[in-house]
Amino acid sequence: MRSDDIRLAARLLIRVLKGESLESALAVAGAALTSARIRAWVYGVCRHYFSISEQLANLCATPLPKLDREVFAVLLLGVYQLTHTDAKSHAVVSESVEAIRRLRKQSAAALVNAILRKVDRDFKPSSVRGKYELPDWLIERLKAAYGGKFVHDMVRRLNQQMPQCLRVNQHRISAKDFQAVLRKQNIAFTTLRQDSTVRLCTPQPSRSIPGYAEGWFAVQDASAQLAVRELDIQPKLRVLDACAAPGNKAFQLLEHDIQLTAIDINPARSAWCEGEGKRLGLPLTILEGDATTQGWWDGRPFDRILLDAPCSATGTIGRHPDVKLHRESEQIAALQERQVRLLSNLWQLLSPDGVLVYATCSLLPEENDEVIAQLHRSNADVQLEPNEVDASERPLIIPQEFGSQIFPDPEWGDGFYFAKLRKTDFSS
Repeated sequence: MRSDDIRLAARLLIRVLKGESLESALAVAGAALTSARIRAWVYGVCRHYFSISEQLANLCATPLPKLDREVFAVLLLGVYQLTHTDAKSHAVVSESVEAIRRLRKQSAAALVNAILRKVDRDFKPSSVRGKYELPDWLIERLKAAYGGKFVHDMVRRLNQQMPQCLRVNQHRISAKDFQAVLRKQNIAFTTLRQDSTVRLCTPQPSRSIPGYAEGWFAVQDASAQLAVRELDIQPKLRVLDACAAPGNKAFQLLEHDIQLTAIDINPARSAWCEGEGKRLGLPLTILEGDATTQGWWDGRPFDRILLDAPCSATGTIGRHPDVKLHRESEQIAALQERQVRLLSNLWQLLSPDGVLVYATCSLLPEENDEVIAQLHRSNADVQLEPNEVDASERPLIIPQEFGSQIFPDPEWGDGFYFAKLRKTDFSS
C-alpha cells in the first residue's frame, strides 16, 4: 500500500533530517524496505527541501520546528508528491492521512488533511534559498567565488540528478570488449574522454549490468576518475592513497603495476572493500592511519601521493542532495584547517621529483585553491604542474590559480577540484 510506503519513507526522512546521510539511512533500511518509489520520494524531498518547506510554512499555523517530527516528515512527502510528481491530489491526501494514522498520530490526521488540500502545485518560492534550493550561506559563498550570473547556471546543474558512470576494470577486460558487451545487451551508453569511462544513458542497478559478477567494471563518478589519471602512474612506483576509504580510487590505482599503500583515519566499510576487491580481482587492504601525522609511515618517501581530502562535498549535491541539509557555513573553516594539515604533512613524505595530486569534491575555493596557496607560500619546492583536462570539452572546467575546478554536469558527473604538484629536486 502507498500509505505504508509513505510511513516507511517518513521514518527514513526523519533520520536524514536528524543528520544521518541519506546513503547510510537507505543502506541500514535495506532493499526490502526501500522500494524505488520510497527512494524517489526521499531523494525528492531532499532535493527540493527549501521550496517545499517554504510552502509548508505558509500553510501551517504552527512553526515547522515545533511540529511533531513524524507529522512534519509526512507533510514534506505529501507536498513533494503534489508539486513534483503526477500523483492525483486526492490520492496523496488520503494516503498521507492513512500513513499518519499508521504512525499512531491519529490526532494529527485532520491537520495533515487540511494542509495538503491547500497545496499549490504551481507554487513559486519567494525566498532566495527556495528559488535556488540551496542554503543561504552556500549561495552567498558561491556568488562571492564565481559571480551571480554563473551561480544561477551552477544551481541548475546542482539540482539535477547526476548520471551513472562506470570505470572499466582493465585488469579484467578491455574497454573495447566491455563496450561490445553493452551493445550486445542493447544498453545505451556514451564514453567520456577515455574509453574506460562509460556513462549509462539510463541508470540501472549495478548488479544487473553485464559483467558485474566478473568484476569487469566499478561504479565511479567520471570527475573522480580524473584524479588518479593526473598522477602520471608508471610501473613499480611507490604510491600512497592517503584518505583511501571507501577505496574506489585505490582500486583504480591497483589496475597499475605499483606498490600501493592505502590508509585512512577511519577505514570503514572494510567488509565492502574486501568483497569489492575479490569481485574486481584487486585485493586491497586499507590501513588505519591519520595522514596528518607520520606515526604509520615507514620512513620511505613516496613517488606519487593522492590526497582526496575530506571536504564539504558541495560538488556532489546533485548525487547526494542531503548534503545541502547537513552542511553549515561554520564547518568550512574547520575543514580547511584539516586539509592544510593533511597537505603539509604529506608533502614531507613525497620524494624529490615526486607528484602529489590534491583533490576534493567541493566547489568552494576555501577548500581548494586557498589550501594549495598556503602550501605554496610555505614551501619553496612546490612546482605547479599543468593538468591534462581540456577545458573546451565537457564538463565545464574553470582553471584556478593553482588547480582546476570542475562543475557539476548531468551529462558528466559531480563537481570536483584537483591540483597537480611536483616536488622540485634541488639536488639535480
